[in-house]
Amino acid sequence: MATEITSSATGPVGASVGRRTGQYLLAIDWLSEDTGRVAPGEIAARLGVSGASVTEMGSKLEEAGLVTVKKYTGVKLTDEGREVARELAWRLCVVENFFEEELSADLNEDQSYEIGYTLPPEAIKRLRNLVDHPCIDRCPQTRQDYDGCRIA
Repeated sequence: MATEITSSATGPVGASVGRRTGQYLLAIDWLSEDTGRVAPGEIAARLGVSGASVTEMGSKLEEAGLVTVKKYTGVKLTDEGREVARELAWRLCVVENFFEEELSADLNEDQSYEIGYTLPPEAIKRLRNLVDHPCIDRCPQTRQDYDGCRIA
Protein backbone atom coordinates (compact mmCIF):
# COMPACT_ATOMS: atom_id res chain seq x y z
CA MET A 1 0.00 0.00 0.00
CA ALA A 2 1.50 3.35 -1.01
CA THR A 3 1.67 6.03 1.63
CA GLU A 4 1.20 9.62 0.58
CA ILE A 5 2.68 12.58 2.37
CA THR A 6 0.17 15.10 1.08
CA SER A 7 -3.51 15.35 1.90
CA SER A 8 -6.01 17.99 2.90
CA ALA A 9 -4.40 18.33 6.35
CA THR A 10 -1.97 21.20 6.76
CA GLY A 11 0.17 21.93 9.76
CA PRO A 12 1.07 25.35 11.14
CA VAL A 13 4.19 25.59 9.04
CA GLY A 14 2.59 24.55 5.79
CA ALA A 15 3.54 20.87 5.69
CA SER A 16 0.74 18.78 4.26
CA VAL A 17 0.29 15.46 6.02
CA GLY A 18 -2.07 12.54 5.60
CA ARG A 19 -3.68 10.68 8.50
CA ARG A 20 -1.10 7.91 8.62
CA THR A 21 1.78 10.32 8.14
CA GLY A 22 0.55 12.28 11.14
CA GLN A 23 0.48 9.12 13.22
CA TYR A 24 4.13 8.48 12.35
CA LEU A 25 5.07 12.05 13.28
CA LEU A 26 3.26 11.77 16.61
CA ALA A 27 4.91 8.43 17.38
CA ILE A 28 8.35 9.83 16.57
CA ASP A 29 7.69 12.92 18.69
CA TRP A 30 6.48 10.96 21.71
CA LEU A 31 9.09 8.19 21.50
CA SER A 32 12.00 10.57 20.98
CA GLU A 33 11.05 12.90 23.82
CA ASP A 34 14.02 11.98 26.03
CA THR A 35 16.71 11.31 23.43
CA GLY A 36 15.70 13.33 20.39
CA ARG A 37 15.98 10.24 18.19
CA VAL A 38 14.02 7.02 17.99
CA ALA A 39 14.92 3.64 16.55
CA PRO A 40 12.77 2.43 13.65
CA GLY A 41 11.91 -0.72 15.63
CA GLU A 42 10.35 1.39 18.38
CA ILE A 43 8.22 3.21 15.82
CA ALA A 44 7.15 -0.11 14.28
CA ALA A 45 6.18 -1.49 17.69
CA ARG A 46 4.27 1.67 18.65
CA LEU A 47 2.27 1.75 15.41
CA GLY A 48 1.94 -2.01 14.89
CA VAL A 49 3.59 -1.92 11.48
CA SER A 50 6.53 -3.71 9.89
CA GLY A 51 10.07 -2.41 9.92
CA ALA A 52 9.87 -2.12 6.14
CA SER A 53 6.88 0.22 6.48
CA VAL A 54 8.82 2.41 8.89
CA THR A 55 11.79 2.50 6.52
CA GLU A 56 9.56 3.44 3.59
CA MET A 57 7.74 6.14 5.53
CA GLY A 58 11.01 7.42 6.99
CA SER A 59 12.33 7.98 3.48
CA LYS A 60 9.18 9.82 2.45
CA LEU A 61 9.16 11.95 5.59
CA GLU A 62 12.81 12.80 5.10
CA GLU A 63 12.18 13.75 1.48
CA ALA A 64 9.35 16.02 2.69
CA GLY A 65 11.70 17.68 5.20
CA LEU A 66 9.82 16.43 8.27
CA VAL A 67 12.49 14.08 9.68
CA THR A 68 16.13 13.18 9.38
CA VAL A 69 17.06 9.52 9.24
CA LYS A 70 20.52 8.32 10.20
CA LYS A 71 21.52 4.71 9.91
CA TYR A 72 22.22 3.15 13.32
CA THR A 73 21.12 6.25 15.26
CA GLY A 74 17.46 6.51 14.25
CA VAL A 75 14.88 9.04 13.21
CA LYS A 76 14.65 12.63 14.40
CA LEU A 77 11.98 15.23 13.71
CA THR A 78 13.00 18.43 11.99
CA ASP A 79 11.65 21.69 13.37
CA GLU A 80 8.88 21.55 10.77
CA GLY A 81 8.07 17.93 11.60
CA ARG A 82 7.96 18.76 15.31
CA GLU A 83 5.54 21.65 14.69
CA VAL A 84 3.19 19.42 12.72
CA ALA A 85 3.41 16.66 15.36
CA ARG A 86 2.75 19.11 18.18
CA GLU A 87 -0.28 20.55 16.43
CA LEU A 88 -1.66 17.05 15.96
CA ALA A 89 -0.95 16.31 19.64
CA TRP A 90 -2.76 19.49 20.61
CA ARG A 91 -5.78 18.50 18.55
CA LEU A 92 -5.76 15.00 20.03
CA CYS A 93 -5.60 16.33 23.56
CA VAL A 94 -8.41 18.84 23.01
CA VAL A 95 -10.63 16.00 21.78
CA GLU A 96 -9.62 13.68 24.66
CA ASN A 97 -10.28 16.38 27.25
CA PHE A 98 -13.59 17.42 25.74
CA PHE A 99 -14.94 13.88 25.57
CA GLU A 100 -13.72 13.07 29.08
CA GLU A 101 -14.82 16.28 30.81
CA GLU A 102 -17.98 17.19 28.95
CA LEU A 103 -19.33 13.81 27.90
CA SER A 104 -17.78 11.47 30.50
CA ALA A 105 -16.59 9.32 27.63
CA ASP A 106 -13.12 7.84 27.46
CA LEU A 107 -11.79 7.62 23.95
CA ASN A 108 -8.70 5.66 23.12
CA GLU A 109 -5.79 7.44 21.47
CA ASP A 110 -6.72 6.26 17.96
CA GLN A 111 -10.29 7.52 18.30
CA SER A 112 -9.11 10.89 19.66
CA TYR A 113 -6.60 11.21 16.85
CA GLU A 114 -9.16 10.45 14.13
CA ILE A 115 -11.64 12.97 15.50
CA GLY A 116 -8.97 15.63 16.06
CA TYR A 117 -7.52 15.11 12.61
CA THR A 118 -10.90 15.27 10.90
CA LEU A 119 -12.55 18.22 12.64
CA PRO A 120 -12.19 21.62 11.01
CA PRO A 121 -10.14 24.25 12.88
CA GLU A 122 -13.20 26.14 14.10
CA ALA A 123 -14.65 23.02 15.70
CA ILE A 124 -11.38 22.30 17.51
CA LYS A 125 -11.32 25.89 18.80
CA ARG A 126 -14.91 25.57 20.04
CA LEU A 127 -14.14 22.31 21.83
CA ARG A 128 -11.09 23.91 23.43
CA ASN A 129 -13.20 26.82 24.66
CA LEU A 130 -15.55 24.36 26.40
CA VAL A 131 -12.76 22.62 28.33
CA ASP A 132 -11.29 24.71 31.11
CA HIS A 133 -8.04 22.91 31.96
CA PRO A 134 -4.65 22.28 30.38
CA CYS A 135 -4.15 19.57 27.83
CA ILE A 136 -2.56 16.22 28.55
CA ASP A 137 1.14 16.15 29.38
CA ARG A 138 2.14 15.20 25.82
CA CYS A 139 0.81 18.52 24.64
CA PRO A 140 3.01 21.55 25.36
CA GLN A 141 1.36 24.20 27.51
CA THR A 142 2.01 26.73 24.76
CA ARG A 143 -0.46 24.82 22.61
CA GLN A 144 -3.42 24.94 25.00
CA ASP A 145 -4.67 28.16 23.44
CA TYR A 146 -3.13 27.74 20.00
CA ASP A 147 -5.26 29.47 17.40
CA GLY A 148 -3.23 28.69 14.31
CA CYS A 149 -4.30 25.12 13.70
CA ARG A 150 -5.23 24.51 10.13
CA ILE A 151 -5.65 20.74 9.87
CA ALA A 152 -8.92 20.01 8.12
